[in-house]
Amino acid sequence: MSIYRRAWTMQLKPHTEARYDAAHAAIWPELTQQMRDDGVSRFHLFRRDLTVFAFQERLQPFPDRTSAASAITRRWWDDMACLMVTDEANRPLQSELQEVFSLTHPAPPEEPTK
Repeated sequence: MSIYRRAWTMQLKPHTEARYDAAHAAIWPELTQQMRDDGVSRFHLFRRDLTVFAFQERLQPFPDRTSAASAITRRWWDDMACLMVTDEANRPLQSELQEVFSLTHPAPPEEPTK
């Protein structure tokens, strides 16, 4: 099974850090369900000041960046646009990061059944 990984950074607007963190602490269940349905197996966000680092793993290839976003994603972007640096369609501007190293630890062996 292939795993597809991607990492990128995004920028918050000044003085929006607490609101950004709160929005993600209360992320919409329909948004997380959509991510699962789209094959997202891991999605992590880290923040330092106004810079957000995102890391995502998927079980299927990433969609083309020019493809249309779902209604749920569009709604999220619209709600977050006041907090983030975005394009004219409210899509957060992303700086893609190049993967240069990866260490994958294998799963521990299963216990023998008795």
